[in-house]
Amino acid sequence: MSYPPQGPLPNRSSLQNSAIFLIVAGFLCGGFLPAIFGIIALVQLDSDPYTAQKMNKVGWIIFWVLLAVFVLAIIAYVVFFVFIFGLATLPILMGG
Repeated sequence: MSYPPQGPLPNRSSLQNSAIFLIVAGFLCGGFLPAIFGIIALVQLDSDPYTAQKMNKVGWIIFWVLLAVFVLAIIAYVVFFVFIFGLATLPILMGG
């Protein structure tokens, strides 16, 4: 069974830089899953550049999703404690 050509090869140097940056950013931001995808992309860079490109793209998507969830969790944490602090100090402010 023959497959149609997949198009031109991805740029090796930009893919390698992106995978290395994904590994570093993944480990520094606490998300090990994006770093693992970056490592897989870096390992498969020579043998299968198309799969490496897909792994790199999936890793970046997971990174940004995890970062968005983290930011939303921080916002929810701040809003929750501002609300609780406001309820706790309301009797004091109202003269009660």
